Amino acid sequence: MSTIVSIVRYPIKGMSGEHIKSVALRSGEVISGDREFAFARPGILFDEKKPVYMNKSNFLALFRDEKLATLETSFEPLKKILSIHKNNKLLFKANLSNGDECDLLSEFVRKQLNIPIDKPPKLVRAKGGTKSHSFSDVPDKALSLINLASIREFGEKIGKKIDPLRFRANINIECTAAWREFDWIGHDLSIGEVLINVFKPTIRCAATTVNPKTAVRDINIPRELLKNYNHMDMGVYAKVIEGGSIKVGDQLKLIG
Repeated sequence: MSTIVSIVRYPIKGMSGEHIKSVALRSGEVISGDREFAFARPGILFDEKKPVYMNKSNFLALFRDEKLATLETSFEPLKKILSIHKNNKLLFKANLSNGDECDLLSEFVRKQLNIPIDKPPKLVRAKGGTKSHSFSDVPDKALSLINLASIREFGEKIGKKIDPLRFRANINIECTAAWREFDWIGHDLSIGEVLINVFKPTIRCAATTVNPKTAVRDINIPRELLKNYNHMDMGVYAKVIEGGSIKVGDQLKLIG
């Protein structure tokens, strides 16, 4: 048996996520609002009207900018209001539909990350939001799934407790066995009325070395995976084939 334990949406690439109890999924789409925004590095030209996939190195992300993990964000998707806290103290609030406030947000992040004044990041978004483009690490419009049993087994093997938030998955699931998710690759699964196709494993990078609570690089996840399993995969990617609503507590069932 495999059950959804939590659903997480990440409004801004590289920043903290928000737990949601349920979500409506559409065929061929990501979770609405997931990785809708990103901070482009200086010199990176992102065409909001004709968005194309760009490598994560073009944007602020944890694999290079671990200080992002010190900022706690909350986002009101309908009003486009972003709030940033640090140690439970409100530091910044902005309306992301307002260009001037987006510029102020970019400057705030530049200062928080100690980025040189001549290399400011710029908040970017595709026109139409995630219906047009998501700043995912893969070019496909996909969901990322993590099996919590796999994380626990991995943690026991290396003798450390591993926070699942390191892997920034959209859907955290509890399976009866570790690594069961790799058996799903190339197959369809149902979640209530939703049908998804699992199409590839998630190769892990330096972003997972960052502790999401302390912003310290304290576990070399890719190296430990390679050392213990001869691969650097944790989790899988899936595409939505038939849409519908999913919620925490729903079961995933392998088709065929």
